[in-house]
Amino acid sequence: MRNTNFSYINSDSIFRSKEKIPTYITPDPSESSLLVAKEIRDLILKTQAEGRNCVLGLATGSTPIAVYKELIRYHKQEGLSFKNVITFNLDEYYPLEKVNALEN
Repeated sequence: MRNTNFSYINSDSIFRSKEKIPTYITPDPSESSLLVAKEIRDLILKTQAEGRNCVLGLATGSTPIAVYKELIRYHKQEGLSFKNVITFNLDEYYPLEKVNALEN
């Protein structure tokens, strides 16, 4: 990671009392993408070492592209394998029209 000068929100008492997920604020989106890619890589490696599949819910669209590029770099330069990875790719469409599942 290039710049590790980011703040950990949970150090602030107002967030500590409300936030259950460790949250980081980075100076720019590229730093966030690197951090997320590293977390995914570490999870893949951990589950591989345990002989388990790594199940990921991944976003589509342009927002996560930098994360995916970094994961590709890990694969090409560090040999990160995705053989134990199962993904559920999420699409979001707004606005959606209400649909009654019981109607044909």
